[in-house]
Amino acid sequence: MSAIDKTGWDPKKCQALSKRRPGEQCGNYPNKGLNVCRVHGGNSKRAKQAGQRNLEQEKLTRVARRLGTPHTDLDPAQALLDLVAFRAGEVEWLRHQVELLETDGELWWGETKHTTGSNSLGMIDETTAEARQHIVYTLLRKAQDQLARYATETLKAGVDERSVRIAERTGEQFEAVITALLPAIGATPEQMKLAAAEIPKILRNVGGSK
Repeated sequence: MSAIDKTGWDPKKCQALSKRRPGEQCGNYPNKGLNVCRVHGGNSKRAKQAGQRNLEQEKLTRVARRLGTPHTDLDPAQALLDLVAFRAGEVEWLRHQVELLETDGELWWGETKHTTGSNSLGMIDETTAEARQHIVYTLLRKAQDQLARYATETLKAGVDERSVRIAERTGEQFEAVITALLPAIGATPEQMKLAAAEIPKILRNVGGSK
């Protein structure tokens, strides 16, 4: 049987051949989640199940795109779970940094702005510190809000709650490994400080940040 030439066919209509007009496209609209109508098998039990799965997958894909998951080559459900895990790791890392600031009495005094670049006078590397809530605490609150949003959106998209909670714990465990690794490899105080600033950025970049 020769291949059907579907050039010019309406993508919104049933993709089967018309039973009344030989060689022409069926004029019916397809059943939800399918590319064929009820006349061309869309009402069978198997077709309805496939249509439901397709609708669920489309919903996951829309949510993944809206939240900005960077893993376009992954199943959208897994991409969303990765996003939750990365954000959970960022939250735990920042929470640990806040605890250190509280211990050192620096939570209300710290960097509020860091500017780098260049101008006509040369390179710029300026840090602004004020007697106000430390920027790390602000970043923690933002990351917590994002984590809550991503987890909620992932659940609403149809991913089961157990998988979402596992993703959150995976992120927390990842942060714990990093926290334990730096002292284990003998990171200097300067390197620890650099890590405290860079690791949340890396997690946001890897996990998307919309």
